[in-house]
Formats: sequence, C-alpha cells, structure tokens
Amino acid sequence: DAEQGLQRRQGLLRLSSAGLAAGAPRVALAEAPAAGSQSFKAAWTAKEGTSFLTSFSEDAYGAMRDDTRRTPAFIKAIRQRVSSKPGLTMLDIGTGPFALFALVAARAGAKKVYAIEANPEAAERARRFVDKADDIPKGTIEVIEGFTTAINLPEKVDLICAEIIGAVASEENCISTIRDAQARFLKEPNNPASYIPVGVETYAAPVSYALHPILAPPRFEKLKGMPLRVNCRDRTVQLLSDPQKIEDIQFGDPNLPQAGTWNTPQPYYTYTVSADRIASNEKEFFEALVKENLAEEEARSEAKKTATTFSGMAFWPRLVLDTAGEIVVDSRGPLGEHQKSHWQTVVSLMNPTPVPVQAGDTLRISESAEIGKEVLSPVRYSLQGELFSSGGSSAGAAAA
Repeated sequence: DAEQGLQRRQGLLRLSSAGLAAGAPRVALAEAPAAGSQSFKAAWTAKEGTSFLTSFSEDAYGAMRDDTRRTPAFIKAIRQRVSSKPGLTMLDIGTGPFALFALVAARAGAKKVYAIEANPEAAERARRFVDKADDIPKGTIEVIEGFTTAINLPEKVDLICAEIIGAVASEENCISTIRDAQARFLKEPNNPASYIPVGVETYAAPVSYALHPILAPPRFEKLKGMPLRVNCRDRTVQLLSDPQKIEDIQFGDPNLPQAGTWNTPQPYYTYTVSADRIASNEKEFFEALVKENLAEEEARSEAKKTATTFSGMAFWPRLVLDTAGEIVVDSRGPLGEHQKSHWQTVVSLMNPTPVPVQAGDTLRISESAEIGKEVLSPVRYSLQGELFSSGGSSAGAAAA
C-alpha cells in the first residue's frame, strides 16, 4: 500500500516547484483520527525573512525586478506620488542592486533620494547603476550602505518607499523598520501618503498539499517545524476554503506593534471546508494524475483522497500602494488563485500526516508572532488549531 501510495503521486511531483527528491520515503495517507485524539499546532522562526536582508542573490533580485505584478505597480505609485508634490525628498529602504525605485523617483522629479541598502554587494552595484544614469543630476540619489535603523539622515523626508515585504508580510521585520522610520525620518509620519506601500497584508487559508504524505515521519521531524515555501503557481497546494486577512500593517499607524508578542486582530479565524473547493481540487488532482498515465480508477481514488485532507495553513502577502487603494499588488488572486509572483506561498504543515476532512467541517485557527528588538532578530510565528467535524464533534483539540 505504501509503495502504491507513492506511485500514485509521481505525477503530482511534476506540478510542484518545491524541489523534493524523487527518492522520498514511501508512505500512505493517514487514517481518520478518533474524535478528540489529535491536536494541531505549528511554530517556526522566520530565519529566511531576515537572512534575505544581508544575503545577495542574483536570481532573487532579478525575480523581484521582473515581477510584472509588483514592479510596474510600484513605478506607477511612485510617479503618482512624486507628481503630486514636485521636488519632494524620498527615502528608499532596500534599494537593491538596481536602485530601481530610487531612479524612478528621481526621473519623476524628486529633488533628493536617499537609497539605503544593507547588503554591501547590492549597495555597490546600486552606486554603479546611479553613476551611469546621465539623465539625473549628480547627487540627486545618494546610495548609503547599512540598515536604516543604524544610520542618520541630514534631513527628514516627504516619502518613504519600502519594499521590505516577506511571503508572510511581517517576516522581513518591516514593522520594526517602519516604526523606527516614523520616529526619525519622516516629516509627516502618520500621514498614509508618506509611504509606498501604504499598507501590507497577509492572507491565510487551510490547504490540501498533495506531497504532504511524502513528508511524513521521519522526514517531517527533519523539517524542525520550518514551513515549506512553494511557488504561487504550484498546484500541489489547493485551498480548502476562502482566504482571510490575518495581518494588516498600516505604515502610518502611530501604534505599530512593539517588540514582544503580537496577536492577530481576531483571537481566532474560522474556516469552513468548502464542497465546491473540494470538488474543484479533486478534478485538478485527477487530471494531473491521468496525464501521468495512471489508470483512471486509481487516479480518481487518489485524487479524492488527496482533496479531502487538511495539511496545514498557507500564507501570502498583498500590498496596497496608494491611499485610494487602487494600486494593489496581489501575490495570489483575490480568492487565493494560483498566479505568477516572485513571492512564494508559505505552507505550514500542522500535523505529521494529512488529516481527513469533509465539506462542512470547521477549522478554527489562531496565530501570534513574537517580534524581536533588532531588525535582524527573526520573527517567530505560532499557530494553534482545532477541527470540528460537520457532525459537531471536535477532531482536534487546541494545542498550547
């Protein structure tokens, strides 16, 4: 059975960008647990969110630059803001090796742009890009190496552009960075128009993950609680219900969270497993398996089994760039649809093996984050969950 379980999933492997080895342990789906016998929880330290602040990756920077949903939207928002106040001054936090947004602002009419970059190699490349820009008066853009929390500027600015947003919006410590910028760098720190983006959000939804059985123990323990990061187009991840907003960070908010525990706006979020989503997911899994020459009967059985399981929670960001809320960057579609994005979807597995569910079941999920005192202190996230069957019994008790 275990051997057959893996074989049925070989086709699904080709849909994934998770980079899992083909020689994974051969395991089958979990049996349905007895009522009340299983708890759901997950916790991880978002080291990837802070390591990105100091590491240099040609591919990562290129993917951000070439993201057709992200970059044109930022360019539009910057031009719109600068044109509304000619001669403004701007701070570009995380300017990157291309100083892209700093150059856009200068060409749109900004009088002075301070382009800050923590990574030494990226900062040096940014200087070279700026030096080659013959259409901009010398000195308009000043590239400064370091973290904004550790530098001083000779003046306060009119506008901050800060694309320091992780796959979970807060994981690159944008809260700590913006809170410091409010206090030291802005003329009008509580004016939403002083920021691009104006606000950032994280959406979350429960998912079925087709490759979850391959990650069953002992491989599950080797993850050490760390979530998976998959391409937003990866169709091995399918939502079980509509997404909900669990983080809403407004950069002009005078009461941004301080270091310590940060709880979501609601004590918990309730998700009802959707019959329509299960049917759609089953169809997609079935078609993928048939394309890989699996017999229709086996493909249908495997697709149904996969579509009716809960693996954990998926997270992705949304950015609102203007005060009118008209210039928006969605890493996934409004209802969590798969689409191209340089941001990844974070998938936190909340149980060692997939948990059987059915339409009408209710998942109650709570989330909290521990924010460090320093910008390089990784955020730690914690999830707790409870599953209620559509018959009214609890299949999973909330975990402390």
